Amino acid sequence: MIITTILTILYYALYALLTPLRILPDAVLPVGVSNAMSEAGHYLASVNVIVPVDTLLIILGAFITIEAGIFLYKAIMWVIKKIPTIN
Repeated sequence: MIITTILTILYYALYALLTPLRILPDAVLPVGVSNAMSEAGHYLASVNVIVPVDTLLIILGAFITIEAGIFLYKAIMWVIKKIPTIN
């Protein structure tokens, strides 16, 4: 019962925050963008026969995750070095 109440409160809070976005009219993409996305899909389908695109995306995601982890580690170490020590 408590969890249901908390989730209901969170739902209505998000609903209230997103109210201005619901007032805006629906966005429609230009025809050129839709055609470009369709052509990109056809190109990826032809490349997918030779090199699986989903495997490439997984490798790219792993690479970005590792690089972000290294960056975060270096940022944390930089912040720790900036904290003065007690002598």
